[in-house]
Amino acid sequence: MSEEIGSSERNIKIAIIAGEKSGDQLGGPLMEAIKVHYPNAEFIGVGGDSMKEQGLNSFFNMEDIAVMGIIEPLLSLRKILRLRRDVKFFFKNQNPSLFIGIDSPDFNLPIAKFLKNELNIKTVQYVSPSVWAWRKGRIKKMEKSIDAVFTLFPFEQEAYKNSLIEAYFIGHPLAYKIPILIEKKILREERGFANSQKVIALLPGSRKSEVSLVGNQLVKAAQLIKADFPETRFLMPLANPDHQKLIKIDNDNGLIEFSVGDSREILAVSDLAIITSGTATLESLLFKTPCVTVYKINWLSFKIIKPLLKISNFSLPNLLAEKKLLPELLQNEVTPQNIHQNFLEIHNKMNETYVKEFTAIHESLRAGGSPYAAKIIKELIE
Repeated sequence: MSEEIGSSERNIKIAIIAGEKSGDQLGGPLMEAIKVHYPNAEFIGVGGDSMKEQGLNSFFNMEDIAVMGIIEPLLSLRKILRLRRDVKFFFKNQNPSLFIGIDSPDFNLPIAKFLKNELNIKTVQYVSPSVWAWRKGRIKKMEKSIDAVFTLFPFEQEAYKNSLIEAYFIGHPLAYKIPILIEKKILREERGFANSQKVIALLPGSRKSEVSLVGNQLVKAAQLIKADFPETRFLMPLANPDHQKLIKIDNDNGLIEFSVGDSREILAVSDLAIITSGTATLESLLFKTPCVTVYKINWLSFKIIKPLLKISNFSLPNLLAEKKLLPELLQNEVTPQNIHQNFLEIHNKMNETYVKEFTAIHESLRAGGSPYAAKIIKELIE
């Protein structure tokens, strides 16, 4: 009898889908870690540049399914359903060893359910849906679709404690990318900022809809802050150069310094920040930069979601701290006056207190990352 083929020699095929840039940035390192166990692994599915660099030939453009909210996906429903049908057919013919859906649960979970039933393969959801925040009953439905979920945050794992789904807290990759000790003074000098000068980061979000709803509120808040602190510099990094057209500034006078694609660098040198809720608030925490978090979406989407919310805080820093560590403003609370008032709240607090709490959270998020996730995937395949 021939010897059993070792993991490193097996020709496995993994189906994997990331629905937007943040998912692609998780997928690339995960694929790289999987290849440590399976150097000959073949990856099929959907992803962006990070995943393509690891050998993925994307079935269609990832941006085709990168929609947010409740109303927005409905406007693209026919296209999304067609793409999902096509990818199901493709995967079924390819007969993969395992399926990994990265974020985008509305797109990925039906595919996982189909593959689990049709091919009897293990399925993984990388990034938990927000069951900890709203519609916790979805977990029972998810049990028919996935075998395991990889969570980025510890509070997410807790939501699955009574579920058939195995939940693994693997930590957040940004906790490894960003050093725990941030030398702000050196970083500021490298970018030409005087250490005596107050630098405020304004992040209106990465999507056009977010910038449209929040961008001008941030500018008006900056004008109020400027009246209090005339020497302050306001930096607004945008995800897309076209987003600047959505920002209206009366009597500009160079109030806002715009840039594109360098939000992390700006958060690293900033004293404080005002940020649209999302991963950028986590980046702000990891860079030891206190922030005011704001969140505003389409009014109809919010009207549908609000009754289902089961959390008292929504920003990542507060969820990770398990208390209201930093100010947050939701929907109609997002006004220039409220932003200004909450900015003063964090400005007047001793920064050392924040740094101590941010550092403890940062260390807790280093929970194994992609290598740990790849080890679990190996166990699922074997």
